[in-house]
Amino acid sequence: MFEHKLQPELNLNEVFQFMQEFKCDFINRFCEIIIDESTNTYVSINECKSLEDVKARILMSMCRPIGKGLELSHANRLLERFNKYFSTDLSRQDMRKIYVELCYSSKLEENKEFIKRGFPVHELKDDEY
Repeated sequence: MFEHKLQPELNLNEVFQFMQEFKCDFINRFCEIIIDESTNTYVSINECKSLEDVKARILMSMCRPIGKGLELSHANRLLERFNKYFSTDLSRQDMRKIYVELCYSSKLEENKEFIKRGFPVHELKDDEY
């Protein structure tokens, strides 16, 4: 049976502060942050050891729904929340591009660096998404 357990290094006070600032709905018993209950947008933080890990996983879990999965009104609402928290001005097209290039669990470190560098979308491939 899969055990739902947070990493001991993860500072829950930081996570709860982030959730409050990002306006996440709640965290459940499966160690998932429910980013937006109405659209079922969530992320598992089981393997996160730092707030930076959590933020990178938030990015990875929001790119697809915002970029192409959600109806426009929901996508725009979540994108506005994302942009406000991270003080950026990404578009749905940018989120699609990030999704294609960076949203793999094997690229967690690259995602953390991408966030630290201010979301330099221009550095990603310029394919048509």
